[in-house]
Amino acid sequence: MNWFFIALVAPFLWAFVNIADSYLISKYSQREKERSSGGLVIFSSLIGIFIAFLISIFVSGIYDIPFSDKLLLLLAGALTVVWIILYLYTLEIEEISSIVPWFLTIPIFGYVLGYIFLGETLTLSQILGSLIIFSGLILISINFSGEKKSLKKKPIAYMVFACLIIAISGIIFKYVTVEGNFWISSFWEYLGLGISGLLIYSFIPKHREEFMYMNRMGGHKIFLVNVVSELMTISGNLLTNFALLLAPVVMVYLVSSFQPAIVLFLTILGTKFFPHIIRENLSMQILFPKIVAIIFMTVGSVILFL
Repeated sequence: MNWFFIALVAPFLWAFVNIADSYLISKYSQREKERSSGGLVIFSSLIGIFIAFLISIFVSGIYDIPFSDKLLLLLAGALTVVWIILYLYTLEIEEISSIVPWFLTIPIFGYVLGYIFLGETLTLSQILGSLIIFSGLILISINFSGEKKSLKKKPIAYMVFACLIIAISGIIFKYVTVEGNFWISSFWEYLGLGISGLLIYSFIPKHREEFMYMNRMGGHKIFLVNVVSELMTISGNLLTNFALLLAPVVMVYLVSSFQPAIVLFLTILGTKFFPHIIRENLSMQILFPKIVAIIFMTVGSVILFL
């Protein structure tokens, strides 16, 4: 079962990245102004240039792929900027433990896109698992804080499009990348991320002003947190890839689906012991539906992947 513990480290790392994102939003965005966190994506884009530079130093043959593949990977990097912006906007108006479960829809969108564009068929278990996951997402998207229950429409819209874009970007990356070309493809994707961020800085004054504001407030800290977060993300990806060599793909993906439960666990601990880093509403009125919804979605993931 060594593969299990290797695979389990990945969602823990990704969960810490989610906590770090929430921390940056709460500390440096202008929460009184909705959609004021776009400047953070420029910091993330700078990391893209940094990672691409490191890859270019240690990996040879980064230019030895077809021009069309380079364009597709640059597009995948640009799409990464789009979903990050939507994700950051959602973090401004919703708690992180209610956002991360939405990432479980990425395989569902992948199945749907494969059905539409690749002629793949959907099995009964895939359809059933998808419906259960979406049922859990509806539950976690209901506002239980007031007397009148209502759906949180804006977070739903942001995260649906964000996860759809992630699925599209992932399909592009897998389509282009052949065995042994992972780092070469990563170079062009990160370069696309960096170039997109520079374009945002140059041509979108609102985000440029937000970036300058955040830079004054704590630019070095934001950059450092983003560097550590990106390294943790890459480490999680590499551990998952290594676990795939030791165990069936389905089992590794099932372990990765624990991430929402891990995030909820960490937010509870953080709120109790590190409220200056993460703080969420832990009243049973809010917490119990989240727990039920995450259990729902975990069961849906089991059905989806088995």
